[in-house]
Amino acid sequence: MKFTVGVKSAEEARYFLENGADELYCGLAGLLNNRLPRENLPGAEGAEEIIRLAGKKRVFLAVNEIVPAKLYTPALDILRGLRRKGLFGVILRDPAFLSFLRAKKFDLYVTLSTLALCFNRGALEFFGRMGINRLVLPMQLMPENAGSLLKNKLGIETEVFCQRLYYGVNVDSMCFLPCPQTAESGSRKFPDFTCLLPFKSRGGEFRMPMPGPEYMMNAFYDFYHGGADYVKVARWPNTLRQADLFHKVRYLVKLLDKGASRKLFVHEGLKIDSKPTEYGKSFTFRPAGPAGRRA
Repeated sequence: MKFTVGVKSAEEARYFLENGADELYCGLAGLLNNRLPRENLPGAEGAEEIIRLAGKKRVFLAVNEIVPAKLYTPALDILRGLRRKGLFGVILRDPAFLSFLRAKKFDLYVTLSTLALCFNRGALEFFGRMGINRLVLPMQLMPENAGSLLKNKLGIETEVFCQRLYYGVNVDSMCFLPCPQTAESGSRKFPDFTCLLPFKSRGGEFRMPMPGPEYMMNAFYDFYHGGADYVKVARWPNTLRQADLFHKVRYLVKLLDKGASRKLFVHEGLKIDSKPTEYGKSFTFRPAGPAGRRA
């Protein structure tokens, strides 16, 4: 299982490359992707620098939102320019934009974003006919339901988020609840996560269902042994929190590479992050250098 890491700057790119990232991805301001403006590079020059730093390692550009038709040609021009500089692939959600790229004979490795909501074999076959090379599984898809995707016969690689350490209770592209990450409501503190609050019902207090930490650690164990090719550490506003998550993921994968039993893996995994939903409050690793300075 290889590590793909999102970055917001050349400084972060250098840090994660030096600490074991196998590939990187980034986004550009003005080119639609599913992150906050400050998590994107200001221009194509920033992406070119990251490509240069990566050397022979792969770099992807995220364009994982619905792209308006009027932006197809400008977006293609940016992708062509970066391809000439060594860009390896693009992360997409929009099947119409993907069809446009293929019609233009633009041959670029395509990762299908989790936001495309590819939950089953039929959906994978549909996107496979459009020429995708990799699928990022939705966070809500558990390994017991993902076998036909992980072991697909289409030659499509698979990528997962690190379950237990990174999980969203809502399906991202279908959720319109206020979220502290976007500063649309409240103070960005834990109580402002609408999806984690208790709601009153006739039967008493109700909370949106969310799998427990032990179940999620077992899920990551099963994704690894089910054949997932990549594990993803997404871009995050707090770089120190992202670096902490990256080192935790590396530790977990190292355990699996060494043949850890399910019991040992779950036991060790539960120890490294005691408060996974209280972002930034339970760091196990406190990286020095660029990651620490940017937090």
